Amino acid sequence: MDGLRGVFILLFIGYHFGLTQLEGMWVTINLFFVLSGFLIVRLLTAEQSRYGSIDVWDFYKRRIRRLVPALLAMLVFVMAWGALAAPEGVRRKLGGDVLATLGYVMNWRLIQQGDQYFGTAGGASPLRHAWTLAIEEQFYLVAPLVLIALYVLFRNRKISIAVLLVGAVASAVWTAYLGFHDQSDYPRLYYGTDTRAQALFIGAAIGVLRAPKGKGRPPADLPMPLIRIGGLVGLVSSVICFAIITPYTGWMFNQGGMLAFGIGSALLVLACADPRPNPTRELFAWRPLAFVGERTYGLYLWHWPIYLALAETPVGDNAIAIFVVSMVLTVAVAHVSYNHLEQPIIQHGIRGILPRTRETTLASVLPVALVAVLAVGLVRTAPEEERPSPAAAVPSLPDVVPGQPAHVAGQPERIGVLGDSVPYFLAERFPQGQFPGVTITNHAREGCDLLDEPISWAPGLSKKTEPWCVTQKKQWTTDFAAAEDQVLLLFASPLVGLPHIVDGERLWLDDERFRTVITDRFETVYEQAKGAGATQVQIVNVPCRLPPEDIPDEVRAVLEAEPEMLAEYKDPEILNGLIEDWAAQHPDDVHVVDLDGALCSDGYPETLHGVQVYNDFLHFSPEVTPMLWKWLLGQVSTNYATS
Repeated sequence: MDGLRGVFILLFIGYHFGLTQLEGMWVTINLFFVLSGFLIVRLLTAEQSRYGSIDVWDFYKRRIRRLVPALLAMLVFVMAWGALAAPEGVRRKLGGDVLATLGYVMNWRLIQQGDQYFGTAGGASPLRHAWTLAIEEQFYLVAPLVLIALYVLFRNRKISIAVLLVGAVASAVWTAYLGFHDQSDYPRLYYGTDTRAQALFIGAAIGVLRAPKGKGRPPADLPMPLIRIGGLVGLVSSVICFAIITPYTGWMFNQGGMLAFGIGSALLVLACADPRPNPTRELFAWRPLAFVGERTYGLYLWHWPIYLALAETPVGDNAIAIFVVSMVLTVAVAHVSYNHLEQPIIQHGIRGILPRTRETTLASVLPVALVAVLAVGLVRTAPEEERPSPAAAVPSLPDVVPGQPAHVAGQPERIGVLGDSVPYFLAERFPQGQFPGVTITNHAREGCDLLDEPISWAPGLSKKTEPWCVTQKKQWTTDFAAAEDQVLLLFASPLVGLPHIVDGERLWLDDERFRTVITDRFETVYEQAKGAGATQVQIVNVPCRLPPEDIPDEVRAVLEAEPEMLAEYKDPEILNGLIEDWAAQHPDDVHVVDLDGALCSDGYPETLHGVQVYNDFLHFSPEVTPMLWKWLLGQVSTNYATS
């Protein structure tokens, strides 16, 4: 078992240290959750069988001894680095991150922040990796209580296993219900305790299955063919995930992929835990791997903050150097932690490191309280986000297009923005302090396609409009009128140009019926806006894009399978032509805002004045957003003056 952990923790750390070829390693987090569920529940079930009860408080104390001391040491390091050397953006959030880590709720904090796990490391919290610790500790909190309840209700292991497996399936179904549609969904699905519970349930089920029975009797052996074949299946499935799974593989969340890989991990664990010789067990029995596996907790705790700290030094400028130095330091610190902190406290409590102390309770609680107080201090002293003064900010923004028209304050005063996640994030990041003469109301929503028809990622794979999106499409006009918005700034999107299901048939832009669906939708929005009090509708066309390496698999499948769609994604001539033709039908109160012409007149814009234009396959980067708003508002003012 230690060898299994050793192999996968090294691969996982390697990915974080720059081996991007291992991007599928994120799936193996499920392996560690399965392992945790297995080991903890097997231990608790054995205790229940042997003594007829579970000492819950004693279990909690053992978990605290195992986990908290090394965590506190890592938090002290992180706080010291944060106070002395961390970038300002990291320091601003660090105190809250420490408190969330200490309270084992870091996963929910990351969800609340909308953290993108596979975003760039720059600006990432040094405690981002604590999300897994939070989920495991939440599991440890409820595991003994659940097992006691199962014992009281059923007193039958087979029924308990069935209940736990139902829990795994329920978690997978719930994950699919939440659904992965675009990157905005990712934090909730990736970090959620409920979405990750399926792996813990599977591990718990096999823990009950393989736990010793009364008086320590071992459970009956599983059939040897199951162990041999199952172990190989689990190993092969884990290796395959490195090659075929990307961070944004939608079916991992939407079609039970995580559940399937969780079952594969369970087969791998069963083979390694079986005392009889078998190929899988022998493969992971190499002593150096076991050495690493014993130090898995320390390796995981320390690798990420060490890497981020080194990234801020000259070592971070060389990929090989930072990989080697990070790995050496992580192994060294984890080894010291294991021998001189973790093991002494596990075996002897606080006296393992403070042998002469008499006030063991005080000595145990004081470090936790001290770290919490220091974290509160970080919160109170965190640097405030700088907000440039309006007078100085606008001139400092370079033009998107030389000689572009300037924004005129008060023309108009209030603009409502409508569309999907592209305008949603633009509006959320609107630099209000830089443009005091205008108010932006965000009527856009993440994941809410402009069209009502289901988007079709591939034949047989479609996404229906979510109920909340249907509600939003009805509600926005009321909000628009209440805000007294004067102009509707409607954003088209590359997603509008992907195939949709129309009357049961998959249609694309090459079909007149689909083009009619799009223009009919524009017309509906126009009529809604006018009815809500808009004096103008200004529609932003779609600029060129290039699909990056991390494009979601469902989008990649469409673009790679159908070259004409890839060409349209790169240069949306058909969609933008539709926009022009529709706008021409309303010459008095509809204007086209030619963002494509502004950004793509000389081809695809990787950067704009040294700033990255896109931060993924669809959305504009936060850094380029103020420049885009300067250009957009100039266009809106110019068009508004014609009304």
